[in-house]
Amino acid sequence: MRNVNFLVSLIVMFLSGEGCRLKQPDTFLIEYHTSEIQIDGDIDGMEWSRSTTLTDLYSPWAPAERDSTIFRCFFSQKYFNFCFEVIDRTLTVLEYTDEITVAKGDRVELFFSPSSKLSSYYCLEINPNGYILDYKAQLYRKFNYLWNFNHRDIVGKITSTGYVVEGRISLSELKKIDIDLDKGFCLGIFRADFTGENENSVIWYSWLNPHTKDPDFHIPSAFGKCKMKQL
Repeated sequence: MRNVNFLVSLIVMFLSGEGCRLKQPDTFLIEYHTSEIQIDGDIDGMEWSRSTTLTDLYSPWAPAERDSTIFRCFFSQKYFNFCFEVIDRTLTVLEYTDEITVAKGDRVELFFSPSSKLSSYYCLEINPNGYILDYKAQLYRKFNYLWNFNHRDIVGKITSTGYVVEGRISLSELKKIDIDLDKGFCLGIFRADFTGENENSVIWYSWLNPHTKDPDFHIPSAFGKCKMKQL
């Protein structure tokens, strides 16, 4: 009976998506490189091969789904550089009319916050064509869509297997919103995968498990602690 109970526990852990995941470090260390890159959607360069890499997005609300997104990032002298490589056979991309269009289809997302309090945090949502929705927010779900990142370069490319997003945000702008690279800051890494024409047919993927009944990335538990890796 003891062996049966143990087997049942293992099955429950696997189905919940927790049993096959490595424990996340307390602080996500991000690489630093002195060289700058050109933002063109080509992520085969040496800098990306030496970047900090995350391949463990998952959906706590749809544990049977498996995500193949690769997220990479690194700091350079002037920028926070990032890219997403997404495998998606069912792309949902609406014709762009305004920023809100981005929120109605497939996209990847980065949220930045100076602290886990989320008294002010800054959101960047990017669709496969590189169009963005950016805004400032406060806990809980108080959005200011008039706010924008002023110094960012972003390119999106649809590929034969999904899409690639490559971008960078200036360190001077991150400093202005109180993102401290050395002491650390909070980062959210997410993806929305629409699987049908219904706006509710979407699978939400996250770097961390927010431990909520329904998908919600606008809470402290959806963010992880990050800082620049010391040389």
